[in-house]
Amino acid sequence: MTLLRYHEAAEDELLNEIGYLELQAQGLGRRFFNEIRRAENRIAQFPESAVEIRPGIRKRTLRTFRYSLIYSLERDGALILAVAHHHRRPGYWTGRQAG
Repeated sequence: MTLLRYHEAAEDELLNEIGYLELQAQGLGRRFFNEIRRAENRIAQFPESAVEIRPGIRKRTLRTFRYSLIYSLERDGALILAVAHHHRRPGYWTGRQAG
């Protein structure tokens, strides 16, 4: 099982999206978080199964929400670079890659 960790900015995105969605409808933020957890589990179990969108960068698309987890595989596990909405600022996370 691959260890997952979040880039600080991606963690902020996750928390902000949960809060925003919960304000839109009670329970929606929780449903989003549950779907994020399912995607995290898929990444942890099958880290190379998601689509490679750039060399070393993969995208795990959520099933119900129009978001993806963008991540890179590092020596010590997977680094989630972004919790990215499908229709907002494509590629904004590129500066978050590990050096």
